[in-house]
Amino acid sequence: MLQFSAYLYDQDLDFYNVPLPFLVHSCGRITFNGNKNLNINRQNGRRDFQIIYIHQGKGHFLLNGRETVLDEGCTVIYQPYEIQRYSFCYQENAQFYWLHFSGSDIPGILHEARLDRQIVDTGMASYIPVLFEGIIRELIMKQPGYLQLSNLKGQELIWLLSREAQKQEHRNRNGYNAEMEEILGTIHLNYHQDLTIEQLAREYGTSTGWFIKEFSRYTGCTPKKYINEVRLNHAKELLTSTNYNISKISTVCGFENPLYFSRSFQKNYHMAPTKYRNTLKA
Repeated sequence: MLQFSAYLYDQDLDFYNVPLPFLVHSCGRITFNGNKNLNINRQNGRRDFQIIYIHQGKGHFLLNGRETVLDEGCTVIYQPYEIQRYSFCYQENAQFYWLHFSGSDIPGILHEARLDRQIVDTGMASYIPVLFEGIIRELIMKQPGYLQLSNLKGQELIWLLSREAQKQEHRNRNGYNAEMEEILGTIHLNYHQDLTIEQLAREYGTSTGWFIKEFSRYTGCTPKKYINEVRLNHAKELLTSTNYNISKISTVCGFENPLYFSRSFQKNYHMAPTKYRNTLKA
């Protein structure tokens, strides 16, 4: 287990006598790569607020008397003095970020941001870990203005988590994902180019693994299969409307080589491209 964390005034306290509307106490990242689990059991909770963001793997939480397993992209928010019982297992290759904070404006901010509940689906926007890392750096380096900047970044984190949570709610409620539709548009416009899953994930703003899950859930197939289907559909059109040879069609439609194209076509349509063309002509 690797922990990368930083603390206000280098002390892990859950209360600071600093009269501010918003005050970041500490922030960190924990990654599991060995053979040690993490088990937290705070029967009386803490005096501050806490955010736990699961960036990778799973987290096991005891919430409202029952164990709940949460996947990456989920955020847990603990109120002061709320029982905290959770664990992360090294076998699940988990990684999570945490933030402790307090202040007179916190209850109002969380209510307005619609984050005044324990579990929030905030998705895997790529800028969320970046914000956590930024807060950690400010608290470690303690350069001039670090207190103000860490507090501002903490508030920015809350509002961006709120934004992502509302996006997730909208997608779940309406079944329509505007960002994913843009990705599909990109595929249909650029199918002939060297499209990579990593590139599409960056455009979507998530990790590659999360993007594949979201894409598959939205379309019913993996990104790789979807791109292949789009290319094959265009290949069918060219087979019937042009005299291009198989090599030319393979190149125009973005396949690696004619052999891969022919194999993919045979697998999908149970006949070779040449036979397909001849059958339609006949």
